Amino acid sequence: METIQTHPYKPFLPEEAKVLLLGSAPPYRFCTGYINDLKNKDIDYYYGSNSNLLWDILFLALKPESINCISELRFRQEERIKRTAYQVNFLQSFLAENKLAMADILLKFIRKDTSAEDYKLKVLKYQDILTILYSRPTLNKILCTSRNRVHYWLVDYLQQKEKLDLVKMDENQTKLILKSGVQREIKIDILPSPSARSVMRYDNKEDFLQKVSEIYKQRILNN
Repeated sequence: METIQTHPYKPFLPEEAKVLLLGSAPPYRFCTGYINDLKNKDIDYYYGSNSNLLWDILFLALKPESINCISELRFRQEERIKRTAYQVNFLQSFLAENKLAMADILLKFIRKDTSAEDYKLKVLKYQDILTILYSRPTLNKILCTSRNRVHYWLVDYLQQKEKLDLVKMDENQTKLILKSGVQREIKIDILPSPSARSVMRYDNKEDFLQKVSEIYKQRILNN
């Protein structure tokens, strides 16, 4: 079974954002348009799956004293729409506080079965990354939340723009030059995947969170 889906969330772009966290696309149930498809502890937002660890990693990296807030967010006992409004506002405030923007590379895609695996997604339309970068002149870094798909898709998107002479990438695909107007350099790097499957490469979940959050902290904060 194949399903055409459209990304349900707009990019979050704080005015003074310096780093763009770039993912692939939400799992199937987040893209159906039906709130009842979500699980009880899901957050109806980027990386909202109850098994995804992105928010735990970010809080541990940048605001460790508030790490317990993530589990509290997921367990809020309210009507779904009211709960979601609170959760999204809380997470967006955290992103803005840390000058982080957030988007996914896929805007429209074909999904095989109902799998959350990126390799079962086929690109129909990319997110307009260049418009995002030009709309926020303070952005100077893109951090991809996986190598095999997110970084691959980003490079494919940028190579299309390179053919139009809109951008230029270095040979290692770690730097991007915006050529329109005042030339600007954007760094490109890759983060460990925050998916639950990634935990299997570590001794346990706690070991994963500690080590991966340190990598996130370094790559977000280092210029």
